[in-house]
Amino acid sequence: MKTDYVTNQHLLETEQEHSFMKDNLRFTVSLKEMLRRGDFKNYKQLLLDSYVETLAPYTFTDIEIGKIYVAIHANDLANIMSDMGIPSNITENLKKETFVQITKAECIHELQQISINLVNRLEQEYKKYGLKQYSYTIQRAVEYIHTRRFQAISTSGVAAYLGVEQTNLSKRFHQEVGMTITDYVHTMKTDMAKTLILRRCYSLMEISDMLGYGSYHYFCKVFKKYQHCLPSQVR
Repeated sequence: MKTDYVTNQHLLETEQEHSFMKDNLRFTVSLKEMLRRGDFKNYKQLLLDSYVETLAPYTFTDIEIGKIYVAIHANDLANIMSDMGIPSNITENLKKETFVQITKAECIHELQQISINLVNRLEQEYKKYGLKQYSYTIQRAVEYIHTRRFQAISTSGVAAYLGVEQTNLSKRFHQEVGMTITDYVHTMKTDMAKTLILRRCYSLMEISDMLGYGSYHYFCKVFKKYQHCLPSQVR
């Protein structure tokens, strides 16, 4: 009798796991296709449906299954958005934040909200920092700016790295991105500063130094211009 019970239990768990993986794969393929078309609105709706139809039946008894599902989805989503042109430092940071939130989740509704929040954040970053819409030269300029985000960055430095004339680069950058290189650098840096402030792992002075600003006073001045408040007011 005991052997029969163990055998039946194993078969039940195996079938359940197989069904879960099939359902997960079906939704994952649909989600990826939708995301690559830039259809964020329907993507989020299909994602919600996937929780109800695919994930919920398995998480009533074991929330850890749900955490694994959401972590896999978050990793796939970040990789897709990186391929679509969001600088990798942004997608990696968002992925790490999401993983931390997943470990702390206690129910399916929290996991659902974590996924939706990640999609919303990535959509915002895609509209703001996506590279695919730019020419090759401007893509390289943006990538260079993001890789040197912890250092002082100048228009002349970007032009020298690309081996192009500074005035022509500035003109093309403004035409394609809609802002000057200086504005882009400070927007990117103060966005990152805001994220670091909210994490509460560093002091404001440390964040100023980390992002390559010469003085804390100058950092506050720049932050207020681009974030419309002082760094201390974020907290």
